[in-house]
Amino acid sequence: MAYPWLSNPRIIMAFALATLLVVAVSCGDAAEPTAEPGAPAPTVAAPTQAPAAQAPSPTAAPTPGIQAAPAAATPVPQARATATPAPAMSMPEGTLNIGYKELGTFGAHPKLTSSSVIDYVGYISGEGLLTVNADGDFLPKLAKEWSVSPDSLVWTFKLEEGVQFHKGYGEMTTEDVLWSILQAAEENSVSAFVSHYRRLWKNEAGYVEAIDDHTIEVHTGVTQYDMLLTLSRPWTGIVVSKKQFGEQGDDEASRNAAGTGPWEILEHRTGEFWKFGAVEEHWRKTPNFAELVLWEIPEESTRVANYQVGKLDTMFMAIDSRRAIEAVSGTRFMRVEGGASEQLNITGNWYVGVGTEAERPGYDPDLPWVSSNPDPASAEWETARKVREAMAISIDRQLIVDTLLNGEGKPLVMWGWETESNIQKLDPDIREWPYDPERAKQLLNEAGYGDGFEINVTPHIRDIPAETEACEAVATMWEQIGIRTKIQKIAYESIVPKLRARTQVGATCHGGPTRFDPLTISSIIYPSTAGVSLGFDHPFVDEKLANAINIVDRDARFEVMNEVHRFTFENVLASGLYIVNLIWPLGPRIDDWKPHLEYGDRRVLSGMEYTPHRK
Repeated sequence: MAYPWLSNPRIIMAFALATLLVVAVSCGDAAEPTAEPGAPAPTVAAPTQAPAAQAPSPTAAPTPGIQAAPAAATPVPQARATATPAPAMSMPEGTLNIGYKELGTFGAHPKLTSSSVIDYVGYISGEGLLTVNADGDFLPKLAKEWSVSPDSLVWTFKLEEGVQFHKGYGEMTTEDVLWSILQAAEENSVSAFVSHYRRLWKNEAGYVEAIDDHTIEVHTGVTQYDMLLTLSRPWTGIVVSKKQFGEQGDDEASRNAAGTGPWEILEHRTGEFWKFGAVEEHWRKTPNFAELVLWEIPEESTRVANYQVGKLDTMFMAIDSRRAIEAVSGTRFMRVEGGASEQLNITGNWYVGVGTEAERPGYDPDLPWVSSNPDPASAEWETARKVREAMAISIDRQLIVDTLLNGEGKPLVMWGWETESNIQKLDPDIREWPYDPERAKQLLNEAGYGDGFEINVTPHIRDIPAETEACEAVATMWEQIGIRTKIQKIAYESIVPKLRARTQVGATCHGGPTRFDPLTISSIIYPSTAGVSLGFDHPFVDEKLANAINIVDRDARFEVMNEVHRFTFENVLASGLYIVNLIWPLGPRIDDWKPHLEYGDRRVLSGMEYTPHRK
């Protein structure tokens, strides 16, 4: 097949630069990586005064020289109890250094910290009530066991006893758990999952109750399908010390939050690093390393250079960098099959509240892809739908997989339908997007945009391989059918407020982990009540999702999700781009710990307390 877009100078330059990057990293002097011009000035968190001398002693300053260059069915709810492993007795030693593209500003306030930051915190210094493994089995963390009533309306969680907060803030109790979760459910919470918290833990038809210091009952009022799925994610249910926040105030306590995880936050500098110390004799698992430092290094070349000289033990790795990484003596790889996915969102299609005071500020029917009439049977809707279809079918997803991912993935139809078991439940005629640029041009002509139009394209930095390059390739493919594009590169933390306010207009590429159930993502970003919107809402979708969340039976729930997916597919309100395997390079000082990875968010590295020293 011929690909005329490959003749475009813009995309040729992108591929040429990618090739030169690998060569430069392989052959250049990597001993002194330098900071990118314009990098943000680091800010140091103020030290926390612990109320009692129970915190681990601070360890050495971060490693010098690293510089930031500016699958399974949802189980029917049932009782489950699992034994708590005995803590390891060996003493932690050494520093584990991990490089990421973007971390953001450290924080752990359940209400005031974005979910993209809590993503990391929830796997390191924080802990939730439970977690989930690769097979979809729910495993205990702070909750040692749980059960649900026969009518699925009352959940009982029994907490581990004797679990201590960092910094001397005492034992975790139900008071801390309820304060943490209900804070996240507040009306002004910035969590992307505020609607989940409110529906499950602050439902007007139900209530929560502390039976004693280590037992909680959650009365949901109505049946809910996803209590365990929601609590298994690193960004939901993280527990912090209520006492600390009461004594220090929201901002100070969030910067130095006392969690219960195997690592305690010691220091952080925005735009540079987060440094943690191992919690010795941790109730669950004492880390093998004494320190853990996460480095924010936006540039791939700088991350690779630091890995090559041994200043990073592992890192977020672009697939194109594998050849340079493999050349480092002693390198091994830890692979997460289908660990992440990328979706294309054409924002501005907010149709709930049109014509009322609740109309979204970013709703603009003058945009070619936005309808002035929310009725799918209207002529106005059909015109905008044709534009969106043209944009979707002009993208060669397989070419993106073959070139930018080196075959380490496959095309994606829509978020939530990544696993093979989920795809088999999807109607066969809506399982893939066709690639047909000629029809795309015809549709633009029919819609009255034969001369094209302009649109901003914004890749979201979410630590997904090829997320920026794929977004740029999409923009180039659109230019081949007459759509003029402008790439905007903005830090994701700066974009989130616009996604909450529904003012981010244009096209975005947004990545995330693969899901066990399509409703787990649809219920987060598609309802008009969602804390963050990735581009659209509609009364039809609101109604269907409101029904689906109350259906415990998986087959019955998937019938409703097929209706939702067909509507979004046929009306092109969102479209998938690709699923990608995640490959983590392991430097010569560490070895594989894949059996201990957690799968609440597959794209974020987890279980670092189990990272072994290589023998």
